[in-house]
Amino acid sequence: MAGKPSAIDLAFADPVFRVTGLTGRSRADVKSFFRLSDTELDRIASGSWRIPLRPAWQVAARIRNVADPRNERLILFGVMIMIVGVIAVAQWLL
Repeated sequence: MAGKPSAIDLAFADPVFRVTGLTGRSRADVKSFFRLSDTELDRIASGSWRIPLRPAWQVAARIRNVADPRNERLILFGVMIMIVGVIAVAQWLL
């Protein structure tokens, strides 16, 4: 855990999680402890090629979105409306 610990390392470092049953740092241990599917764990903990380690606020937001994905859907819907609006304005101007 030197340098930049992952979200899984931070969860394992928490003594409350270890006492309540988190047995290791592997994906399988974390999945079974938090009762997550592969997709949910990937949405929460994995990074990307640009951001290999996510900040705590992003991990927290991803946890909230897994628990209640409505906000994520609203953002997607809003972006889609904006794209349609830009296309409509471009068509009107041309």
